[in-house]
Amino acid sequence: MTIPASFPTVSAGGFSAYIDFLAYEPTGWGALIHALSLFGHKTAVEAVRVRLRAGETATVATPEDLTAHLVLPETFVSRTRRTGEVTHATLLREPRSLTAQSFLVLVRDDEDPTARFHRVCDGLITTPLHPTWAPWLWQWATQSGALQALQSVGCRAWRGCVDEVQLEKVLSSALANGLLCIPSAASPERELSLPTPR
Repeated sequence: MTIPASFPTVSAGGFSAYIDFLAYEPTGWGALIHALSLFGHKTAVEAVRVRLRAGETATVATPEDLTAHLVLPETFVSRTRRTGEVTHATLLREPRSLTAQSFLVLVRDDEDPTARFHRVCDGLITTPLHPTWAPWLWQWATQSGALQALQSVGCRAWRGCVDEVQLEKVLSSALANGLLCIPSAASPERELSLPTPR
């Protein structure tokens, strides 16, 4: 198994694996991992994965070495797959543990996060959000602080905390001021071409 030297690593219990993507939040004493995808030899990947899910710390070798652990490790689930000699594991929060006040928006470097953020919000809050409002919703969230950018490797990530009452107020204002509109769905009758009476 040959891995390019440019991949950062994560180590725990004497084992090291390579980082595919990582989203983390620096703190005064280390870092909180919000999402991690790692790969390497099966034994190393399993050792690191198990220790992190047990709440233990790991060393993340990005440009600087960081001591890190999972934020709320009891809420994380992992998926593992194997291709040849390489084992790949992904650690993410369990969907049922996510709320409007605590969620993650995660995209690869070349992806647009706007639509992803809309889908996450639409699934976590009761206020209806039309897909065409996604750019406005993203702008509001980044300007209001409802989204906070995380440090990341191999991806881009934001920690989300949406106050639904506040969102409803600004949404109502945007609709009243004409910044947003509720698109009207064309009825089937309007879409049909009716014959002209003679």
